[in-house]
Amino acid sequence: MSDGEKSRLGEFSARLESDDIDVVREALDSYQSAQADTRWGVDNPYWPLANEARFAARDLLRQPPSGRSHSSALTVLWHLAEEEDAGLIADALEGAPDAEVREMALLAAGTALAEGGEPNRRLLALITAMVLDEGLAVRDRRDAMQALDDVDLPEVEDLIVRLTESSELELQVYAAGCLATPLRLRVHRDRVTRLAKSWPKGAGWEAEHIRRQALEGFHSTYWKDTELDDPVLRKAHDELMFPLSDEGCLRAFATLLRSEDPVAVGIAIDHYESSEGLRHVLEDEEPVETYLPEVLARAREVLRRPMSPAEVSALNMIGARHTEPGDAELLLDVLLRTDSDAVRKEAVWMAYGVLDEAEVKDERLVAALGDLVFDPSVGFYGTKETAIRVLADSLGADADGILLRAIREGEPKVQAHAAYYLVRTGGVDRHRAIVEEVAESWGDRPPHRPWGQDPVELIFGKPHSVHWEGHRLTDPGLYRAHKRLRAPTVDESYHRALRTLLESDDQAAVGIALDHWWSPDGAVKRGGEEAREPERSLVLDRIREVLRQPPPPAGLSRMYGPDAMHLTALSALDVVAAEEPSLLAEVVEAAASDHVRERVLDVVEAVFKDAEDTDLRIVEALGKIACDPNVPLNDRVRALELLDESPGTNSVEALVRATRCPEMEVQAAAAWGLMWEEVIEDHRPLLEELSASWPVEDAPWEVTRVRESLNATEE
Repeated sequence: MSDGEKSRLGEFSARLESDDIDVVREALDSYQSAQADTRWGVDNPYWPLANEARFAARDLLRQPPSGRSHSSALTVLWHLAEEEDAGLIADALEGAPDAEVREMALLAAGTALAEGGEPNRRLLALITAMVLDEGLAVRDRRDAMQALDDVDLPEVEDLIVRLTESSELELQVYAAGCLATPLRLRVHRDRVTRLAKSWPKGAGWEAEHIRRQALEGFHSTYWKDTELDDPVLRKAHDELMFPLSDEGCLRAFATLLRSEDPVAVGIAIDHYESSEGLRHVLEDEEPVETYLPEVLARAREVLRRPMSPAEVSALNMIGARHTEPGDAELLLDVLLRTDSDAVRKEAVWMAYGVLDEAEVKDERLVAALGDLVFDPSVGFYGTKETAIRVLADSLGADADGILLRAIREGEPKVQAHAAYYLVRTGGVDRHRAIVEEVAESWGDRPPHRPWGQDPVELIFGKPHSVHWEGHRLTDPGLYRAHKRLRAPTVDESYHRALRTLLESDDQAAVGIALDHWWSPDGAVKRGGEEAREPERSLVLDRIREVLRQPPPPAGLSRMYGPDAMHLTALSALDVVAAEEPSLLAEVVEAAASDHVRERVLDVVEAVFKDAEDTDLRIVEALGKIACDPNVPLNDRVRALELLDESPGTNSVEALVRATRCPEMEVQAAAAWGLMWEEVIEDHRPLLEELSASWPVEDAPWEVTRVRESLNATEE
């Protein structure tokens, strides 16, 4: 454990042990917040102190409620409660002062009751009473029932059955859902079926889900529209979907698996392979594994014999996980005789296992997968895309020949997919000229984005830019320079390319260069902060030029239109503003549009937050904006607000000057900026004169605050 982790846990432990209830409550809230974040795949950093959090929650519940103390404690027990906490939770539920505490108490109760053993009878009785209390809101009764979901007791099952007769449709549907679990459905299927048929259309997604579970069950993966002809097999299929016992379910499964009906065999294999099949409906999953050798043997038998309807299920069952070296022959036979894309797709995926495990790859199988890639009768999705993946992942650089051919001759989606996997295997470095030639033929709109990735970016590097995405520079020299910027390394050729773009007369080229210069994914990612320095002076010149000019034509940037150039320059200004106060002041004063001015004032605000003093040049520029009658009033007031917030006292003179403007809004904002303890007395006569001239009603908020401050200092 690092020193930082020890320190954090030590601080958290001290908060949990505090005598201040609010401190403990806030610590428990921190635990809960961290626990909530685990749904994103991160660990709870306070988990090592889970016991301490549990003890602290118990201590809070033993005390009278204070603020949200009981709610915070119960929320933690929702995750950490043990069987022994049931009594405390019952106390909290019985004395819940509001809906929040009651809701958290029910969640914590569900955790405590699910811990096993003999449930706390008092807590069970309280929750049961809530479930049956027709005076409570439906939501509260449902929350109460949810607390009992995982309690395996006859009286709880009886309560659920009783709730299915409720006149409230929402409660009826919820209770039916509790009975529609595989084991309860064995006893209550007739009831659930009757209820499901009685519900109106539009009863909600829960009702539809229950209808599927209770009325349809898991039919199969590949044979949903198929009805078995043989009545014995039909009965076995029904027993498989809705078993009354584990033994009967497994007998039905064996009946289908060992039959000579290929569809029945396929259904049985589907039920073994799918998580919604056998494992879902059995109380004890352990016997399922004993059938694996027989299922795999039957799947291979299907592939050897003319049982084509079951092939797709057999291939899916074996998949890439259960292949054997001898399966190559089976796959070759299947691929030779089938015209089904579903079968091809599963065969290709099974080939993954054969090729991946083999030290010497079967050239016939490799050739067969390659033929699929170029066969016009084969679908792309599922088959061709999987074949390309299997070849690339299994063969690595040995797949270059097929992938290069796919890039040259394949349909557009095949080209893009092959390019993606060629990049993954390092093929771009081996065949850069060919790959780049194909990528250039796509422009900046590839025909397909495998796994959401842009193959053009993968080949040339990224970013293309930030504000000019999709724009292709027509000048060959500028295009080459842009391509160089996208490469992953920085050397003198990189800086030459950056200068070429920055010094050009092409506005988009300048914008692209500025994006590469300021973006963390551009120069800095390739060469660190020092990669920006050689072109720094040139970048500052371009920022000045761009922000003095009106926006360029809209068509240059697909996404940002005419604002692209200014947004690019402003983003670059963000990077340098704190170190270049003269540039910032110049841009503030000479903004080419209201939009640019607003963004530059945002930059000033960010600079002020991290500065110890204010540069006089920036103060002067803000003061000019504040007093300029041609500037929109809201920007003038914003400039004065920034002067007020600026570090140090350099802004006093500019604020005094602004009080002489004729607009009351400007006067008031400037006066409020002078209401510092160190300054107010120096300017009291001026401020009082202004205050007297302002109206009593319909005045800016600053007027009231100024008057209050003047009166307070006099007292």
